[in-house]
Amino acid sequence: MAIYHARVKTFSRAKGHSSVAAAAYRAGLLLVDEKTGSRHDYRRRGGVVETRCVVPDDAPEWSLVPERLWCAAEHAERRKDATVAREFEVALPHELNDDQRSALAAEITRALVQRYRFAAQASIHSPDAKGGLNWHLHILATTRRLDADGLADKTRELDGGPAGRAEVEWVREMVARVTNVHLAAAQVDAQVDHRSLEAQAAAAVARGDVVSAALLSRRPTQHVGKNASALACRGEDSERAERNAAIQGANDEQFEKLLQTFEREGRAMASTDGHGLEQARCDRQRATPRRVDLTLPGGGEMRGVQGIAALTVGQIAVPPRSPGPSAVDLFSEAVQLWLDDALAAVIDLLKNTRRFLEDHASRLAAFADHSRLHTDLRELVRRLKALRRWTTEWKRRQLAERHALKLLHRAEHALEEFVESNPKPAGGAEKEWARRRGRRLAAIEQRLASLKAAREAVSPDGEAACEQRLVSAVAAVEEWSGQMLKSYPIESDALAPAFGPVDTSKFKAGETAQPPRSPRLH
Repeated sequence: MAIYHARVKTFSRAKGHSSVAAAAYRAGLLLVDEKTGSRHDYRRRGGVVETRCVVPDDAPEWSLVPERLWCAAEHAERRKDATVAREFEVALPHELNDDQRSALAAEITRALVQRYRFAAQASIHSPDAKGGLNWHLHILATTRRLDADGLADKTRELDGGPAGRAEVEWVREMVARVTNVHLAAAQVDAQVDHRSLEAQAAAAVARGDVVSAALLSRRPTQHVGKNASALACRGEDSERAERNAAIQGANDEQFEKLLQTFEREGRAMASTDGHGLEQARCDRQRATPRRVDLTLPGGGEMRGVQGIAALTVGQIAVPPRSPGPSAVDLFSEAVQLWLDDALAAVIDLLKNTRRFLEDHASRLAAFADHSRLHTDLRELVRRLKALRRWTTEWKRRQLAERHALKLLHRAEHALEEFVESNPKPAGGAEKEWARRRGRRLAAIEQRLASLKAAREAVSPDGEAACEQRLVSAVAAVEEWSGQMLKSYPIESDALAPAFGPVDTSKFKAGETAQPPRSPRLH
């Protein structure tokens, strides 16, 4: 599942930033700042896959040499609070290979250079941890346009205000559009979305995808800068980190509740025509349900709901209530399980169950005193609950995979920010630095193991196992319903055709349960 991440940030001399240092770190080079004489040597750092410089067609040749380009950028700025560089940070899909990622990075960089006519240095970084997925692109750009005479006027349109926000939105949309083109060309069944979580959730609601809408309704966390990261590394608190921890805790709690809700409310499967969520909601909100004209001993009242009769007990003679639900309660629970949206995809296979529950009021009136009715109804409810669980199992596995991937990316970003904000020291401080870095690497290893387990659960073998369990659950419900039809027959059963074993040869759990893949915004 491709992850979307695109961010624009600036480097300011007032904050002690240097475009030469930033370029050296991102490219893994030794660059000397002619203005200050400082040497920035990052030749020993790993993770730099490739670096390219992209400039306008009429730019001078020296602009393709990183050291000359960034020294010129520093000389062009005279103010002590000048913005010396701008960076576009973009996530690259891990589903692509090295050549495909390189082509994607080149096209994104060219699009930026063509629009703003600045010089750009594009560096692809690999994940910090073995087996990680955090492939990303750093595009370091000059804050001035570049023409045949060198660095010229400032790219003020990117500085801020309404115009700046519009340009940033263009950048985010362009990155998503170009990324999706390259994913499609690589035949990767995934897409990214640059829109906010709120906009994506609204679009999901509009198309009736309740599951994705709920998942996208989480609150986004805020970026933790290097100052806050440095505080965290020293064991100190920062307001933004605490706020993000609270937001993430609430999001995780909402995610766990969501998994439980899918199983309880049955919203985790794609519904067949006529059994969608909107249809079920309309059926359940009707002011006057369809009445079924049945004569019952004791004055029982029948109300039809979605073709199944729901019983309101008047004076029907039933056995004394034992601890736990009565036979009436169990019949009512079985009907509610039958009406659950989760069973919509398998409803046509449950013919015996449909017949048994359609006339459940008559059966209750006829067999209220039967010694086995209460026990048999308990078993029917148990099997219906098991069936509901397995109709939602595939969706829950997919959600668990998304959650594991999100946690892995968060751990990888934490390591990247730590290394960027805390260069490897010399002397006695190196051991403490290695310990802190090792703690973040261990977190990534743990997240990788969780993601591996989650992906095994949604592998072809996992899907086949899930499908087989669902088929078995359907057969178990139908078998028990067939036995109950024989044990508790009524007159209308004689007029209905006999049903054979359940035909599940064309049933595919994955096909009916798998929703569109939704991207997540960082």
